[in-house]
Amino acid sequence: MSNHKFYSFFSTIYLIFIFATELSAQTLLPLATNFKPAYSKQTRSNEGLPGKNYWQNSGDYDILVKFDPTHRIVEGKVNIKYFNNSPDTLKQIVFKLYPNLYQAQSMRNVHISPEDLTAGVEIKKMELNASLLDKKKYAIRGTNMFVKSLQVLPGDSTCFDIEYQYTLNKGSFMRTGQVDSGAFMIAYFFPRIAVYDDIDGWNEYPYIGKEEFYNDYGNFKVDIEVPEAYSVWATGTLLNAPEIFQKPVLERLKAAENNSEVIEVISRADLDNNLIFKERRSRIWHFEAKEVVDFAFSVSNHYIWKAKSIMTDPKTRKRTRVDAVYNPDHTNFDPVVGYAAKTVDLISSYLPALPFPYPHITIFEGLDAMEYPMMVNDLPFEGDEAVELTAHEVFHTMFPFYVGSNETKYSFIDEGLATFSEFTFGPLIKTDMADHYDLSAINGSAGTDHDVPVMTPTQQLYGNARFSNKDLKPALGLRYVREMLGEEKFNVALRYYISRWAGKHPSPYDFFNCMNQGSGVNLNWFWKNWFFEKNTPDLSISRINKKMITVQRTGAGMVPVHLKITYADGTVRNITKNIGCWKSGMRNIDIPLPSKPGMIKVVLGDGFDADTDASNNTWTEKIK
Repeated sequence: MSNHKFYSFFSTIYLIFIFATELSAQTLLPLATNFKPAYSKQTRSNEGLPGKNYWQNSGDYDILVKFDPTHRIVEGKVNIKYFNNSPDTLKQIVFKLYPNLYQAQSMRNVHISPEDLTAGVEIKKMELNASLLDKKKYAIRGTNMFVKSLQVLPGDSTCFDIEYQYTLNKGSFMRTGQVDSGAFMIAYFFPRIAVYDDIDGWNEYPYIGKEEFYNDYGNFKVDIEVPEAYSVWATGTLLNAPEIFQKPVLERLKAAENNSEVIEVISRADLDNNLIFKERRSRIWHFEAKEVVDFAFSVSNHYIWKAKSIMTDPKTRKRTRVDAVYNPDHTNFDPVVGYAAKTVDLISSYLPALPFPYPHITIFEGLDAMEYPMMVNDLPFEGDEAVELTAHEVFHTMFPFYVGSNETKYSFIDEGLATFSEFTFGPLIKTDMADHYDLSAINGSAGTDHDVPVMTPTQQLYGNARFSNKDLKPALGLRYVREMLGEEKFNVALRYYISRWAGKHPSPYDFFNCMNQGSGVNLNWFWKNWFFEKNTPDLSISRINKKMITVQRTGAGMVPVHLKITYADGTVRNITKNIGCWKSGMRNIDIPLPSKPGMIKVVLGDGFDADTDASNNTWTEKIK
């Protein structure tokens, strides 16, 4: 080996060592004490990867549910086989009874009308390992049910059989309920075992309305019985379509699964002329979904169904069916199937450029903006808002479903990424979309006494800073990181994170560390500034002359510098400095100007740069 090659080799090894040492340091990111045992026990690693002792529990669910649309009664039987993969002996099992949000006695942080309050979930019968469980052995408190006086050893499993019933809400639609007299979104409809993880143990935080969900992965076999006039759309694959649909509907469904053009699987004419189902008074729909964190379904007796498919993996020729299911009178829902299909395509080919992981995604017209595995419940918005909403909810497929982060505690991970997808996908779906976003939530709340760091657990977020800190601020932070790294390196880092945590439960530290490792860039200085600290984003033009513009970081928040310079002859020049310009902690940067006379106006900031005080962002040449 020549001296030149030796020194080149040595330098490379040295740089790799320095980089690895730098990335492994946790001192830059304040580590909450309840996370420390996960590192000492090696269930998680400082590199953001699952540790050699990583574990997570799971449950397989066989469900038979009967829904009566007239009286809105949900009646079910569920068999759960629960696997304790933890190193701990479980002396209780915690269940989630999410419909108890509507129970009169439950805590809530959302408004529920008095007429929608119910007795909650009635547990008619519960068996543990085929033995009847005495009612004294379990207690229901709000949306949590605690089963005590048992032992599930490490590596062991246990079985529950539960018969239950509740009344679906007619009004006060909160992610689930009646849409109209013949359409229903039915989610969180079965007793399920809460997450027991290596950070907090049992997830006992009750579902009280605003916060979303944290569920383990499992396999679902679900039989849904509804009256003869109702169609069902659900998480997973419909296994008995030939037993349910007439031949023309089956043929159109098959065509949609293999066609990039929109197919009307169920039309208004089909509904009017009873041309959908084979004769039967009531029917059971058989669905199956594997390795998902939840199961939801919707039913209607008057919605049309449009569908097309997207090739999501050219190597395997795999396609994903995209559905839009809605009231035919609501024509503003007509373009939604196209918006959703384009989002699936962009996920697969552009960001993060991974094949869409599920066989279908169904957009059902409801009264909310909410995601479920393979299902979306969307309001019939119009224009840009419909594009943003559709992209946002479909992108949730990746986070928190394919990658199972804890929405209840740290919703900024999945909500931030989904809101970031609105920025990124919007102009690609609808080319005339305005290239800006309403930043009033962050500009109006940052630095106030309502403001808190993004890393604040979601349950503690209230007031006018809530949306800012769980949705908008993390989304902007990701946009700034992408601008600095470039699209390709950002995608590599995001795919690295996904590949390590798909089907698992990452923490925010795992996300930050994976993005560092995957990009090869230590971003802890930015994660700390933007996510861990309460900093105000505020840049200003502090000084300007013919040769130089000085931009001051008046607030501590790190925001990129975007300058738009206008000259007397009408020409415009844009100058950009990404967030890396603040890495060393400096509060002022000098930006050289091109030697071009006639500068008449300078504007600091673009449509995605948070800034709490825009009064110092514009300079105009004084008229002599």
